[in-house]
Amino acid sequence: MMDPQTAEEKFSGSLAEDQISSADDSRSALSSINQSEDVSEFASRKQKKKQQVRKKQGAPNVGSIRQQNDERFDEYLNISRLSACAALSHLAKHCTAAAKLCKHDEFLKHILVVCLEFDHTIHTRCLEILCHLTRFPANNIMLSKNPEVVSTLLAGGKSKSAEDRAWATRTFQNLTSDPSSRILLATGPILTLLTVSAMRKELDEQRAAVAALYNLSTEPGAIVPLTNTKNVVATLVHIAHNTDSSSDVCRMACDALATIGLWLQTLAG
Repeated sequence: MMDPQTAEEKFSGSLAEDQISSADDSRSALSSINQSEDVSEFASRKQKKKQQVRKKQGAPNVGSIRQQNDERFDEYLNISRLSACAALSHLAKHCTAAAKLCKHDEFLKHILVVCLEFDHTIHTRCLEILCHLTRFPANNIMLSKNPEVVSTLLAGGKSKSAEDRAWATRTFQNLTSDPSSRILLATGPILTLLTVSAMRKELDEQRAAVAALYNLSTEPGAIVPLTNTKNVVATLVHIAHNTDSSSDVCRMACDALATIGLWLQTLAG
C-alpha cells in the first residue's frame, strides 16, 4: 500500500509535467503562427517586387491585358460582321439566291435590325443588301407588304449619309416598279420622303426618287394620294423646269406630270 505522502508527491510531479507540456505546445503554436505570418509577408513582398520589376520592364498588368483582349474582340467582331455582310451582298445579287433569302425570316429580321444601327458603318451595307433583294421582281410584293421593311427604308431615307438615302430611294424605286405594290406604297410618309429626296443635289438620290414618283403615277389608284400629298406635284413641276436637273430626271418628271394629268382627265370625263 502506497504511502500518502508518496502519492501526493507523485501527483504533483505529473501535474508539473502537464503544465510544462502545455507551455511547450503554446510556444510551438505561437512559433507556427509567427512563421505563417512571416511566410505571408514574404509572399506579399515578393509579389510587390514582381510588380515593380514588371513596371520597370514595361510589361502590362493583368487588368490591361484583359482590356486589350476586349478591344481585340470588338475589333475582330466588327471585321467578321463586315465580312458576313460582304458575302450576303454577293449572294443577294443573284436572283435565285435573292428569292430564297427574301423568304428566310431570320435573315430578313436581322438585316432590318442592323439597317438601323446608324452609329456603325455596317448598316449601309445592309441597306445595300435590302436593295439587291428588290432587283428580283418576285420579292417586291412580299417586301412591300412587310411594314418593318417600309419603316426601315423610311429611316434610311432620312439618314444624314447620302449613301444611305441613295440605297433607300433605289429600293423604293424597285418596289414601285411592281404594279401590285404601288397602291401599298402610295402613302403620305413615303411620298413626302420621295419629294424631299427629289429636291436634293445628290444625283443618284434625286434620280431614284423621281423614278419612284413616276412609277407611282402610272397607277390610277395612286393618283389621289399623289395629288393630295403636299408638294408632290409642285416638286415635279420645279424639276421639269429646272435647268440644273439632268435630262433624264427632267424627262421622268415631265412624264409623271403628263401621266397624272391624263388620269385626272379620265376621272373627270
